[in-house]
Amino acid sequence: MKKSLILLLLSIATLSYADDAKVVIKQKSGSETALQLSAKPAITFSGDDFVVTTDATTITLPLSDVDYYTVSEGTTGIAPVATQPQFSRGHVVFSGLMEDTPVYIHTLDGRVVGQQPADASGKADVSLDSLPKGVYVVSTPNNNIKVMVK
Repeated sequence: MKKSLILLLLSIATLSYADDAKVVIKQKSGSETALQLSAKPAITFSGDDFVVTTDATTITLPLSDVDYYTVSEGTTGIAPVATQPQFSRGHVVFSGLMEDTPVYIHTLDGRVVGQQPADASGKADVSLDSLPKGVYVVSTPNNNIKVMVK
């Protein structure tokens, strides 16, 4: 059975961000859509669609067109060292980490079900292939994402 990943945004309403913080949706075509967090975007899934709703607008994209999305904390003039994770056939790949930085896989009830330290080049390739269907949190010291294994 083929496994696929769906990236879900952790609750952003309870986090504190700069005034210019935003959700950035990167599409596979290379285009980007940005929404200010002050607009309180809600991200949901409807069938095969990725839906972002704010007080002023609703954006619907085919889930197959969405590469990834992030929360950007605005411009500080300092670029982040770690890159956004890449997703490929049952793997989440982090790069730009310090060597031996742990990347954990947690169940939603907090149990650690996997761990992968970053290698000498700062890369951690986390395989989700052996996990049963469900939703998991993959975390580094500076990044938490939810993934769904189908």
